Amino acid sequence: MRAFDKFDKKEKIIRKTIKIDDKLYEKLQMLSDRVFVASVNQLINASIEKLVISENITNYKKGKDDVSIKHTLQIRESLIIGLERLKAKYNISICKLVNMSIHNAIYELEDKDRR
Repeated sequence: MRAFDKFDKKEKIIRKTIKIDDKLYEKLQMLSDRVFVASVNQLINASIEKLVISENITNYKKGKDDVSIKHTLQIRESLIIGLERLKAKYNISICKLVNMSIHNAIYELEDKDRR
């Protein structure tokens, strides 16, 4: 692995407004503030990338009192294309796919920390 391989190549960025479960967004903010040298937007892009590659489509239960709030995100074009492909393949909305990707990434991180 070369020194700069951990950085993504520049690509077109698409602005998209998506409803994100507030509890998930709060966890991302905490991770951005305390754990990673990355913005919430970068963490969301990483989550989406993992979902697009793995196609780990798993539903999770949202609590009755959980609220979703609209956030305007900057998502890499290749990830939007990947989300559109998953949407067509699994008949799941982009919004649900993004929330699922965040949930999966947070669960994976928390599961690793428990070990």
